Amino acid sequence: MKPNNIKEKKYKKLCCPSCKSKNIKKNGRRKTQNRGLIQRYKCKDCEYRFTNDGGFFRMRNHPNKITCALDLFYRGVSTRKVQEHFQAFYPENSSHKSIYKWIIKYSKIISKFTDDLKLQVGKEL
Repeated sequence: MKPNNIKEKKYKKLCCPSCKSKNIKKNGRRKTQNRGLIQRYKCKDCEYRFTNDGGFFRMRNHPNKITCALDLFYRGVSTRKVQEHFQAFYPENSSHKSIYKWIIKYSKIISKFTDDLKLQVGKEL
């Protein structure tokens, strides 16, 4: 399967948050300071414009930075040490309080997801 077909399938799975219609089209891009360009969509039925942010809606930091903070924290690094680590790599540094809020917010989302997962493991010999 070609990479374009994969993008088209993701695009076709979207639906309008206002009227739940699947009759949507791409409608430009939105430029954000830290996350770059984000695709905008428009519903052909109700003409509502929206974006699909995939869990990072209204976050001012790049998703890679947030997931890196979560990974470091769950590997045993404190929030202040995570902040010091980011100071070396990101010009716009986040406070340790922001990092802690990310951990609280995304841990809840992850726990809801993992509770619904049914693991299929093999038998141990």
